[in-house]
Amino acid sequence: MAKDVLVNEYDENEQLYTQFSASMESLISTLLSASNVTPHTISARVKDRSSLLKKIEKKDKYASLAELTDIVGLRIITHYSDDVDLISALIEQEFLVDTENSIDKRASLDPDRFGYLSLHYVVSLSETRSNLIEYSKFAQMKFEIQIRSILQHTWAELEHDIGYKSKIEIPKLVRRKFSQLAGLLELADDQFIQIRDELESYESDVQETIVHAPQDVSVDKVSIYNYAKSSELLTEIDTEISKIMGVELIELTKENAGRHIKYLDYFRIETISQLEDLVVKYRDSIIKRASDIPTVNSHVSKGISAFYLYQVLSSKIGTKEEIHEYLDQMSLCPEDDREDFAAYLYDFGKTVA
Repeated sequence: MAKDVLVNEYDENEQLYTQFSASMESLISTLLSASNVTPHTISARVKDRSSLLKKIEKKDKYASLAELTDIVGLRIITHYSDDVDLISALIEQEFLVDTENSIDKRASLDPDRFGYLSLHYVVSLSETRSNLIEYSKFAQMKFEIQIRSILQHTWAELEHDIGYKSKIEIPKLVRRKFSQLAGLLELADDQFIQIRDELESYESDVQETIVHAPQDVSVDKVSIYNYAKSSELLTEIDTEISKIMGVELIELTKENAGRHIKYLDYFRIETISQLEDLVVKYRDSIIKRASDIPTVNSHVSKGISAFYLYQVLSSKIGTKEEIHEYLDQMSLCPEDDREDFAAYLYDFGKTVA
């Protein structure tokens, strides 16, 4: 009979649970965004009726639905394992945590249980937030928050798919491989953190190195981005080109900085100093190339003079056919226009000293 009462209570409040789930997903997304924490994914769910029924029958101890703390659940998947701690600090700050029902499985599980090294909170809204009209109907309601890294999540999903929920269920012959793989993935989680930190350190140092020792700076998306921002020579030529074209000169994005790499690789330009030397050498040709054909855009990005440098260099490749092959390889200009553009570049190359 108690089971029927609980299921009826669920049916009567299912819409409220759905609203609660959507509201908490939106709230946590907003809180993370305001704290400059970017998770991989945030998902929310309401336990479906059949799952609820199975849990009630299995536990056989619930007197009311309020005792089930996971009817509404949120899962936050982070890119890095140390982001779990950042998010947990935010959760503890913004919500009332039911410490009795919350668990940090990262501290309680065996080392080979990598996929279950997640953080589980049971929380409710703080009194301050519950008093807000948009949250008042959710006062005293609890929900579960699960936080884990994307590698931990991948492991758990695959292990669940294999069908072994407990370590003791796994055949002994396979158990060792599970342990080895868990160690590899945990090491990978740590290595991704180190890679991220090294990239951040590189980004913060590279601009100064470009100024003082450009010969030591290899070309990549980060160095090109910083070179376009810091080079007085490039800025001067970019500005002149934008005036010739009558368009606005805007900041270069990191995404667009990455577009330089295939050209630099093609022409075997390996360092920032090599690039700068070529810009100096072909400055007049770069400006002439920019003057020849008007742009159809309303703006150009910083670093545009480097793109015209690549065209100047391509004009010296050799025959029209070889230049056409280069345009095909770089997917430059519409395919139907490449033959004419190759002819233009071939003729232009004759004017380049």
